[in-house]
Amino acid sequence: MQLSPLPDALPPGIEAYRLDLDLTSDPMRSWPVLTPGERAHAARFARHADRVRFAATRAATRRLLARRLDCCPAEVPFGETGHGKPFVDGDAQDLPLFNVTHSGAHAVIAIADAACVRDVGVDIERCDAGVDTQAILGVAFTREECDAVWAAADPLAAFYVRWVGKEAVLKAIGVGLAQDLHSIGIRLAGDRLLAVDCERAAWTSVQAITLAAPQGYAAALAWRSKE
Repeated sequence: MQLSPLPDALPPGIEAYRLDLDLTSDPMRSWPVLTPGERAHAARFARHADRVRFAATRAATRRLLARRLDCCPAEVPFGETGHGKPFVDGDAQDLPLFNVTHSGAHAVIAIADAACVRDVGVDIERCDAGVDTQAILGVAFTREECDAVWAAADPLAAFYVRWVGKEAVLKAIGVGLAQDLHSIGIRLAGDRLLAVDCERAAWTSVQAITLAAPQGYAAALAWRSKE
């Protein structure tokens, strides 16, 4: 496993790390920093690769947060929102915010200073040509997004950059993915900047950018500003 900071220029108060996974490794290597519940969760996965993916990513997240909290990784207290998004639980002011994503042999972990942003979301996806993108476009993308994908020189890449942007934004907002996909539209607004079109006025503080990703992957980061 290799954990390294992403080289991208990020907003103040936000850090992002990429974890390159060895999916053939023993997931029990991560056991020392996981809780009994997390170990049991990892063991319930039927596929070995999924056990490694969960255990290694959770362990890396714990280690990164432990540096911020000045505690042992196994002592980082996690809670979970009603939509299943994990957070650092506790009564202290300005506890660090974080979000995690993984796909294939890679994971991305974003950590943010609560004094700088309201929340953060991140997504990475392997650009799988076997996915029925046309079906997803019909149920999850706005008309403007569909038109942009169909007109692109590389429709698969155009689809995935919008998909990861959409997922990252919804995770930063903290709402359920399935029920709100049409409420968010993603447009390219420069080399890395993603313009976010929101139907709901309360979500207009969200911003997003693309992240450096391995060949054949797409990744994006989103955050809710304090303003």
